[in-house]
Amino acid sequence: MIRPASAGGMPAAEFAAGAESAPAASPMPDAPSVTDAAAARGAQEPMGKLYELLGRPSHRQSFYADKGGGSGQGAQTSKADPLVGAELPGQKGVVIQRSLGDPQGYHSRNHALAWARAVGSDRAMVVLGNDKRWHAVETNQVGHDASGGAGKVVDAIQVGKVDPAEYQRLRKEAMENNDPEKWKTFAAYALGVPREEINVVRQGDTPSNKHVNINLTRDFDAEGKTAGFDPAKPPWVQLGPKAFDRPANACATLAHEEVHADHHRIASDLFVKYTEYQQGHHKGKEKSFREWAANTAKSIQEWRAADIAAGLQDGAHAATELEAHIEAAKVAFASGDLDQARTDLTKVATLPNMPLAQTQSVSIEVLKNLRDGLSGDALKLFDEVAKKAHPDNVLRDKALQPH
Repeated sequence: MIRPASAGGMPAAEFAAGAESAPAASPMPDAPSVTDAAAARGAQEPMGKLYELLGRPSHRQSFYADKGGGSGQGAQTSKADPLVGAELPGQKGVVIQRSLGDPQGYHSRNHALAWARAVGSDRAMVVLGNDKRWHAVETNQVGHDASGGAGKVVDAIQVGKVDPAEYQRLRKEAMENNDPEKWKTFAAYALGVPREEINVVRQGDTPSNKHVNINLTRDFDAEGKTAGFDPAKPPWVQLGPKAFDRPANACATLAHEEVHADHHRIASDLFVKYTEYQQGHHKGKEKSFREWAANTAKSIQEWRAADIAAGLQDGAHAATELEAHIEAAKVAFASGDLDQARTDLTKVATLPNMPLAQTQSVSIEVLKNLRDGLSGDALKLFDEVAKKAHPDNVLRDKALQPH
């Protein structure tokens, strides 16, 4: 996953993850709401003008996560889950019981695969909906690959669960001599990604933007990396051997990097519009991409997209960094691996920079939905990490405090 990036300055060549998390900050009593704190400093933020124009959001956007996961420690289910009850193509009686992750689906199949592989269910599937989005789901009985559906489900991919003994066997074989072919086999098993879509990167190789890259070069010490923003090129995603220390980390890291890749697509779409604006308005050439994005946003989601896109373009990565770390934490909780959940949630808690208030409000709602679906040791872990978060961190928002 990614190292913290300072706001402003030149854009980084790539997002990178360190192997260790920074220690959590000491708890502070009566921390103010993140949205209140961000509002107070809005004029000092790079996109403070946008906050002044739009004001504090009147409501928080609803986002969904699944409730349960492999060990009943995932997050929430949504009453508006659109695929519940949908039958798989050509498999009479095999129906979707729940979505894993976001019921609204994902842009990329690999993002959905990370969720399906993480939850540890024989009945985990990834389906392409008639909404043209990929969904991680669990069915009422084991399904199989299928295509050509005419209902809510167009295509289905059987994912299943990881066997810990097989995982360790393949990992040992792959790491013994860093054999590229054995790494392809192992990574495909760990992630649920087809073997032919795994690309091994060695010294001098260029990562592929059509594969999941496994970087075996000596100087690659991160868990994962995503290419720096280039509006003319799709981003590539790389994972390193450190991401495969445990099954939950492999899936969480892939989901993390897929968030960055999705943000690249958001930024590229906005940058095209910005370029068209420049070409059509001579005076507009004096405006930066950030200024243009701030002045054109009209809703919470447009504001969030502007914050993410401008940050990717000018090197202020707080928005994409926050959302990617939260996604990894959600996947870790859904896997039932509380050691991994602690690691990823601590990375959220120790982020040094936060995006603007309205972008934060979306992440706060996601975290609230996550917390509301936890119980027992998982909930205790969440509250423990949140209590020790930096004072201005989203985890210190009043909505996330124990009642």
